[in-house]
Amino acid sequence: MAMSPQEIRELCTAREWALVQASQPGSIEKLSSTELKKHAVNAQKLVTKWQDLSRSQNRTESRKSGSPNVDSRSHEKHDLFKTALSAFQAQLATGAAAPASSGTKGKPNSRVRSSEARSARRTTRKTLNREKKSLNRAAAPAAKPVAAPVAPAAKPTTKKATKKKPAPKTAAAKASTKLAAQRRKRAAAIAAAAPAVPQPKAPKAIKVKATPAKQVGLAGKVKATRTAIAVRTNKIAGHVSGKGKRAQGKRDSRGR
Repeated sequence: MAMSPQEIRELCTAREWALVQASQPGSIEKLSSTELKKHAVNAQKLVTKWQDLSRSQNRTESRKSGSPNVDSRSHEKHDLFKTALSAFQAQLATGAAAPASSGTKGKPNSRVRSSEARSARRTTRKTLNREKKSLNRAAAPAAKPVAAPVAPAAKPTTKKATKKKPAPKTAAAKASTKLAAQRRKRAAAIAAAAPAVPQPKAPKAIKVKATPAKQVGLAGKVKATRTAIAVRTNKIAGHVSGKGKRAQGKRDSRGR
């Protein structure tokens, strides 16, 4: 039974509906050979899909009621896409496909773009070189300006530094200088006449011999210090090595 366009639209998805519309008269004539081949491949996939699903449903229905269900949606979609596939194949067989659309040209690949850019840069360099040579030839005959002689720089005049004579000392200054010299002489005479004070000698260090008991105590402290250092440095190793012994002890206690 033929279905109306509204029923077909409700039966198909958006992509399936577009494929069905392309197979209708008025639209199929506008397709190029490439588009016809593409639509034919898609229609063949849909025909195979819905044919397999329809057969599976028919087998299930035959086991239940004894007769296949030819009115299922899968069977209807299989017939629909089979009709579309036949339309595409018939259009391809007639060879009346529309010419391929010659819209905007595709973008040139990177190799074409790079070659065009190189040729443009080469042309620009040649133009600039020609202009540079012409400018140099035009400026060559011009006489170079003669530089004016530079006058030697005048030496700076230096004035001789005049030494200032010290001002004459006053009577009070002379008297204070003489008094200071007398005080220095007096202090030196007193220091020479004073007897030398002997410096006390530092006491000699007394060596104390340790008794046997102290020696034993010192040996014990040394041993304890070494043991503490060894335990501190090998704390992790000691813990790991003692782990097996502790586990064995627990197993022995359970056996008792």
